[in-house]
Amino acid sequence: MGSQVAFANYAFYRKITSTCKFYRVTVDEKKMSLTKNTDGTYSFSIEMESLRNNFEMVMLVGFIAVGQAMNHQEKIAKKKPGFTAIVPEDTDVTVTIPVSRQNTIITAKATAGQIRQLTKGKIDSAGFMRLIKNSIQTL
Repeated sequence: MGSQVAFANYAFYRKITSTCKFYRVTVDEKKMSLTKNTDGTYSFSIEMESLRNNFEMVMLVGFIAVGQAMNHQEKIAKKKPGFTAIVPEDTDVTVTIPVSRQNTIITAKATAGQIRQLTKGKIDSAGFMRLIKNSIQTL
């Protein structure tokens, strides 16, 4: 069981990293955190940096990458008997924007269902941002 969790975490992180790389957004695996909650569900958080004042694109890439990782986990679960897919119930994406001497930090939260709507094309990026607008905070 322990090796399955380690493989699932590794596969989850690698899929996020490769998806971000595809969109030319750099991400550090050390700034990702997959946590198992007391009720058995998972939460995921990722910290990213925006090179310019384009936090929305970087934030969207973060959520899309998590959606791709969830899809990847579910595909592995279909092929491997006994494999349990890791699907975070909620995801926090934090984007640091170097605007001036002090960085601006913007964070947002989305549920697995909201992320699935985005990655399956049921809503576009503007619709997704409207969906999560109440969770967006500037720190």
